[in-house]
Amino acid sequence: MRNSRPMILLFPLICFLSSIISILCEPNTLGVCNEKEKHALLRFKQALSDPANRLSSWSMDEDCCRWEAVRCNNVTGRVVELHLGNPHDSEYEFSINFTLGGEISPALLELEFLSYLNLCWNDFEGRTIPSFLGSMGSLRYLDLSSAGFGGVVPHQLGNLSTLRYLDLGYNSGLYVENLDWISHLSFLKYLGLGWVDLHREVHWLESMSMIPSLSELILSGCGLDRNMASSLGYANFTSLTVLYLSKNNFNLEIPNWLFNLTSLAILNLSENQFKGQISESFGQLKYLESLKLRWNSLHGPIPTSIGNLSSLRHLVLGRNTLINGTLPTSLGLLSNLENLGAGGTSLTGNISEVHFTTHSKLKVLSIFETSLSFHVNSNWTPPFQLEYLEASSCKMGPKFPAWLKTQKSLSYLFLSSSRIVDATPNWFWKWATSIQEILLFDNQISGELSQVVLNNTIINLSSNRFSGQLPLLSSNVVVLNIANNSFSGQISPLIYRKMNKRSKLEVLDISNNALSGELSDCWIHWPSLTHINLGSNNLSGEIPNSMGSLVALAKQFLYK
Repeated sequence: MRNSRPMILLFPLICFLSSIISILCEPNTLGVCNEKEKHALLRFKQALSDPANRLSSWSMDEDCCRWEAVRCNNVTGRVVELHLGNPHDSEYEFSINFTLGGEISPALLELEFLSYLNLCWNDFEGRTIPSFLGSMGSLRYLDLSSAGFGGVVPHQLGNLSTLRYLDLGYNSGLYVENLDWISHLSFLKYLGLGWVDLHREVHWLESMSMIPSLSELILSGCGLDRNMASSLGYANFTSLTVLYLSKNNFNLEIPNWLFNLTSLAILNLSENQFKGQISESFGQLKYLESLKLRWNSLHGPIPTSIGNLSSLRHLVLGRNTLINGTLPTSLGLLSNLENLGAGGTSLTGNISEVHFTTHSKLKVLSIFETSLSFHVNSNWTPPFQLEYLEASSCKMGPKFPAWLKTQKSLSYLFLSSSRIVDATPNWFWKWATSIQEILLFDNQISGELSQVVLNNTIINLSSNRFSGQLPLLSSNVVVLNIANNSFSGQISPLIYRKMNKRSKLEVLDISNNALSGELSDCWIHWPSLTHINLGSNNLSGEIPNSMGSLVALAKQFLYK
């Protein structure tokens, strides 16, 4: 009994602490809205345009902590977050109906504890970013991306000394006169300036490298060019893990300071007119997971040091027409590789099993328009399951690649002009049923398709040696091109077949075959057709009346 009194006193304390923890963990439990902030939010709403009535819950009758897009501190009831980004940001046809616009009222200044403000994917119709935002000293997160802002970026944003996240990207017409203010944001971790015009600021690199905490930097499409070469000598980004410099116009060699960014995980230098060789120094970036260098003017071989990048998942070098030599076998060491893009280069030589030894995670293989030759054993079982294969104008033949049969996840198969001189194997069309797009044109592939039901969205088998009667189509086919083959017989098996679902077929090209007979009067089953080419066959008779029902038809070539 001597210990009972302390336990009795301790129990209420435990209950009190438990209730406090519960309140802190459940949002808006108290529902106590600060009246001053409530009125400020209503004035803010009044200045906005809101055609979809997204802010309909913002009314005097409701607790502002329970309003849509408003988050309050669970204890004090003060507004701390406004989530006003467009809810349909990735679906343009819907997002345009849900955009906020109008004016951004300085009533926001009365939200003195606001730490999070998101206005992305709205449309403020070229209005300037309000300079008073720089007086909102509690902000830690500010997202104004893709919101239709224009004009100069206000230097007052440099007063937001506690800011961790700033995204001003993808606002057409937004520009920066100088970036001296950016160095004041010493706690900034994420800076998004994609498509913000920076060409007036020669010393952008020095300014940004003075932010010691910066982890992600997005500078795609900023108008950076070779006139800023003086800025490209040195950068002190000790924490940088993500760097996007794509779609600028540097037109010089890849700067050496990049190779000092040893914490980098993602590096995108695409579409910059970078020239010179791909440096062996890329092998020093041991944490690199994504390296994209496509659409530049790089030349020379792919450095073998790339094989040292054991974390690499994406290697995209395509559309550098002067990259030459062979595909280094050291790429076979990249056990985490998911995407290998080397198309549109001058690479030569053979690709063998050695190149894919550890590639169990590979999903995308793009080697189109190269002089590479695929040389693997006929019984080869790859370690990977591809989703996308683009090997057009790359030698895959003369035999039809048997290893394709092992691929169960493929959605895109592009093997046009790949020098295949063979019949489609018996397993192929059943195996290909779930593939979305098949491009096999400009080969010498043969086979009889009269018992095949084509189910792919886009199919191009033109300029091959297919023969016999026409294949059947499912309602999923949107584009069918089987021109320049040797198909014969009536056109009616293809056209007359009635679908259980509405046909999606938009483009039909069966020209330059040996088809004969009259056109059946069944075109009512194909209401989505926009282009038809039946020319250079042996068709006869009159144009059927049902063709008049094809209201979407833009082009038709029916006879010679």
